[in-house]
Amino acid sequence: MTDSLTSSKNGVNVDLFFIPLNDISAAQTSLAESWLSDDELAKVRRYRDPKAQIKGLQVRAALRTVLSRYADLSPHEWCFEYGAKGKPSLTATLRQQTGLEFNLSHSGDWLLIGVAQFHGVVSGLFGVDIERSRPKTDIYPILNHYFSPQETAALLALADEASQRQRFFDLWALKESYIKATGLGLAQSLKSFAFELKPFEQLAAESLELSCQDAGLRQACGVASMLNVYPHISLKILLKTPDLADSLHWQTHFGRLTEEYRFAISLAHADNAALPITLTAQLSSIEVLLADY
Repeated sequence: MTDSLTSSKNGVNVDLFFIPLNDISAAQTSLAESWLSDDELAKVRRYRDPKAQIKGLQVRAALRTVLSRYADLSPHEWCFEYGAKGKPSLTATLRQQTGLEFNLSHSGDWLLIGVAQFHGVVSGLFGVDIERSRPKTDIYPILNHYFSPQETAALLALADEASQRQRFFDLWALKESYIKATGLGLAQSLKSFAFELKPFEQLAAESLELSCQDAGLRQACGVASMLNVYPHISLKILLKTPDLADSLHWQTHFGRLTEEYRFAISLAHADNAALPITLTAQLSSIEVLLADY
């Protein structure tokens, strides 16, 4: 899918990798562990739940295999640094060498890795989120603490509780992608900005092909071959956030992977106009990613 503004030489390529987190073999576990740095291994081992340890290991190993598709570097050669609020990024040397920005998110049994390449602009901010709709979450007390009055009013105007619940997690994915892009996380008030997410029938959807070499995997995951993605979701900054430039131009996309999972992409740059965005998506299993090495 390509944004309609394609006449400029400037632009952003965004590749999305949707990866279901399944069990892996002991040999693949050992391989994944061999790629991680000492501090990454320590973080993984701090999880008390063995299943959480395995997922944490898979997330870090998958990121390394995905990045190795863009440069002549083996998975173990990637080095990372972390912002003041913990946002991971490539080291300055690797960013300059590869021109890559990445972000990742996992929810339930799904991992989303986004890789962005900015062309014609000095730098950009980039964040992604994947969110699972959780039927037992009491969404209404959360509205008052984390949603703007505009977002809350639009949600409560929906006809039934099921629609309100879906809208809640849709907005949550958008808001998470934004604070992940800024790198400020929950240190940034979620009421300091608002998304205007109209009913889907009022949004212009663009079709995004989900590339997948294994049709059986797509069917097993309940994912369609074409995804509806909604670009140009309206974002309003309600309160200036310290350490965040006022002049940034934000562009946000939203989509549904399945009825249960939705995803969002937020990116910003210092240009004063929208950039054309080329968006691709791929579904791959963790086993296939690791088997490449």
